Amino acid sequence: MLQTVEDLSTKEKIILAGAEIIVKEGLRKFTAKNIGSKVGITDAAIYKHFTSLDEIIVEIINRYISRCSQNVDRAIAMNLSTEETLKQVMREHIKVLEETKGAVPILCFEFSRSGNKKFFDILHGFVESYKEKLSQIIEKGINEGIVREDIDPKETVMLFVGLIQAKVFAYVMENREGPIIRNPEGLISELFYGIMKR
Repeated sequence: MLQTVEDLSTKEKIILAGAEIIVKEGLRKFTAKNIGSKVGITDAAIYKHFTSLDEIIVEIINRYISRCSQNVDRAIAMNLSTEETLKQVMREHIKVLEETKGAVPILCFEFSRSGNKKFFDILHGFVESYKEKLSQIIEKGINEGIVREDIDPKETVMLFVGLIQAKVFAYVMENREGPIIRNPEGLISELFYGIMKR
């Protein structure tokens, strides 16, 4: 059964509110006052749950990283075909993206140019690890003869990551509500059209 926002702990509400502010208003509006206002608590009450605003950002990032990495491992363990394994990873990645309101791709963009080494290093480490895991699945597909052999597996992973970034960017620029990726299966199908042998 899905939890409603009202059922969530205050800590969870703070994390969700923080993610929403990052996406909808940017890091400059990511303040204790704004988070508190969104959650319905004082800004001082936030510090009962987190020692700093940076800790909230780290929590948002770590949850995304952890879930995406676990989803790859889980998809591999399901012993599906290579194509279905990749599709399962992508479905789960999109699900995590939606649950975190697209905050991590925004943070990737923000921290890639801000000089904040601590956050950049965490995000860079995730991208490199994710790229390695997914590219191994793509290489397996090449060896099986189902994925085009003229593509670079690591570049293909980065294409997927970049596509997610672009979808979040479009969502923000269009000031949309609702899901970031309206048709996940359509997006996955479009990506697969370009990499699968026909």
